[in-house]
Amino acid sequence: MIVAAAMMHIVEGRAQPDKFGSIPEAMYWAIITLTTVGYGDAVPITPGGKLVAGITAVTGLVMLSLPVGIIATAFAEVIHRRDFVVTWNMVARVPLFAQLDAVEIASIMRFLRSQIVEAGDAVVHRDDIAHSMYFIANGSVEIELPDRTVKLEEGQFFGEIALLRQGLRTATVRALETTKLLVLDREDFFILMQQNPLIADRIQEVARGRMAPEPLEPQGDLARREVE
Repeated sequence: MIVAAAMMHIVEGRAQPDKFGSIPEAMYWAIITLTTVGYGDAVPITPGGKLVAGITAVTGLVMLSLPVGIIATAFAEVIHRRDFVVTWNMVARVPLFAQLDAVEIASIMRFLRSQIVEAGDAVVHRDDIAHSMYFIANGSVEIELPDRTVKLEEGQFFGEIALLRQGLRTATVRALETTKLLVLDREDFFILMQQNPLIADRIQEVARGRMAPEPLEPQGDLARREVE
């Protein structure tokens, strides 16, 4: 605004001293032109003034369109990342949160983000670094273990073991159908565990059950398999 007003004062000051006689007076024209309003009560009449006015008008368009584009892109990224809106009812349907009251569920909602996975797509891959755990809001997934597969459906969760161990994923998890997931990131996971001991105990209980080794059939005294 100051640069445009100064330039217009230099080229138009003598021709229109009542409108461009000083830089402060020319600032009115500059701000009106930069915002592309253009009331028409102060317009240049010299060739130099018209050139300055044209440059100022184009500069105003750039100044307005650039931040609008940045903001619109940011909104699009947020919408794409969330995929769908996490609602109170959606969180309340998860059995892990069923015993919580409305205030506690509302506090948990701020930790969760959403993700939609199409049928056949992998949610996580084995040996990936664990960044999140997942609650199934709708749909089903299949955990691909070395010796078998395990199906998880709406209301169940997975990915907690790698977070608790702070290690790598032990299995690939793939969506069996279009599945809506509630995602709890690592930092929020530990905050939630600290704030809600009941949830922490339940997650650890399920994790211990999933990590428990299968009993071995006795095969003689100190058989190699039993020792291992």
